[in-house]
Amino acid sequence: MNTKKEFLDILQDYVDFPVEEIHTDAPFRAAAGVDSFVFIEMISSVEDHFGIRIPNSDLVTFKTIDDIIGYIEKKAA
Repeated sequence: MNTKKEFLDILQDYVDFPVEEIHTDAPFRAAAGVDSFVFIEMISSVEDHFGIRIPNSDLVTFKTIDDIIGYIEKKAA
C-alpha cells in the first residue's frame, strides 16, 4: 500500500490544482488551501478509504500532510 499516493488521490478531490504541486512537509492549510469544512469532509473520506477512525482530538495534531500520512500508516497497520 502506498499511503502517500492514496492520500493525495483523496486530497485531489478537494483542491483545485494538481496535488503534485503540494509540498507535503509544509503546513497543511497553507499547502492544500482547504477550509475547516472541506478538511472535515476530506478526513471523512480518508476514514472511509483506509477503514480507520480519527478522533477529533487527533485532528489538531495534524500540522502537515506528512503528519496525516504518518498517522494513517500507524492506524492502518
